Amino acid sequence: MTFDFFSYFTSSITNQLILVVAFFALIQFFYYGLFFSRLAFKKHKIYPEPSHPVSVIVCARNEYQNLKDFLPMILEQDYPQFEVILINDDSDDETEFLTRDLLLRYPHFRVVNINRSISFIKGKKFALSIGIKEAKYKHILLTDADCCPASSSWIRSMQSAFTDSTSIVLGYGRYEKEKGFLNRLVRFDTVHTALQYLSLALSKMPYMGVGRNLSYTQALFEEQKGFTSHYDVQYGDDDLFVNKAANGKNTIAIYNPLAHTVSIAPKTWGAWFRQKKRHLDTGKHYRFGTKIILGLYSSSSFFFYIFFAISLFLSIYNINILNLIIINSFFFLRLITQIIIYSGVCKKLKEKGIIWLVPFFDIIFTILNPFWAFSNVFIKQNKWK
Repeated sequence: MTFDFFSYFTSSITNQLILVVAFFALIQFFYYGLFFSRLAFKKHKIYPEPSHPVSVIVCARNEYQNLKDFLPMILEQDYPQFEVILINDDSDDETEFLTRDLLLRYPHFRVVNINRSISFIKGKKFALSIGIKEAKYKHILLTDADCCPASSSWIRSMQSAFTDSTSIVLGYGRYEKEKGFLNRLVRFDTVHTALQYLSLALSKMPYMGVGRNLSYTQALFEEQKGFTSHYDVQYGDDDLFVNKAANGKNTIAIYNPLAHTVSIAPKTWGAWFRQKKRHLDTGKHYRFGTKIILGLYSSSSFFFYIFFAISLFLSIYNINILNLIIINSFFFLRLITQIIIYSGVCKKLKEKGIIWLVPFFDIIFTILNPFWAFSNVFIKQNKWK
């Protein structure tokens, strides 16, 4: 009888790796149980009917078709007093002719034309700063040119959460459901991002919002001196501003479907990759505490899969049934937890057709996110449009 040193060694290593798998699984259970369950299971809060006037601001550069399709839906919102300001950022398409017609039809519509050559702030921030400065009303509601409200009560629903102590309202912007694998992947990514920023906001730890659906007060913008603290970062007009200005007392998250906006998802892999790279590149400018919270979540997911795969391979090699049962128990407990949480979140956010792809997509993003972050070190982008 010969002593198989390699089998003994790998068996010993596997026992230690199982403890590592258990450690990272427990971190994941902590996030799902303490934070993400809030968005999955918390009921919509009913707020008083809002009555304050609102300035809706849309920035656009060469967005003629989107403006033609979606701007009337914003202009025809069911709300007592509001204005819509379009910041035409040096467009050279047919935008000017479209706005002339809309100005005649909607008295509460205004257009501000700006020349890009005078901008000293990178990206969208200059255009947005001009819009907020031009706003007549103290409450600002932001969306993008390629977005439309999910309901005629969008303004009403987003503004309902404002109180004397509320300065920021975070909304959800979903993507239109279409055929194809890329569309499902993009929509899962949107849900996964919302799972984090809406859940943490509900936990009194807000850290970001999305410019597709975001509201704050003009006073807060002035108090924060606009985007001056991060004017040299070409993106982040939404998440960096919220990351700096938001706290547990002044921020409310709204996930009522009536308050959603709907956008057209990126049509190509290249367009989506660039969008993801922008978001990850902006994330490095978040507050230190935010980076710790998000980093611990993403890294625990990454290392869970890595050590699970290694432990599984070694257990199969050594034909250790007990180890296989233990390892797979952690995997399936985590998987069941994911399915339960995502089922609740997708129902709340009106996202269909992606729930049973969650395990597959989760693995894909665990692999892709480090790749995107690494690529940002070598490949920079310097244009908004």
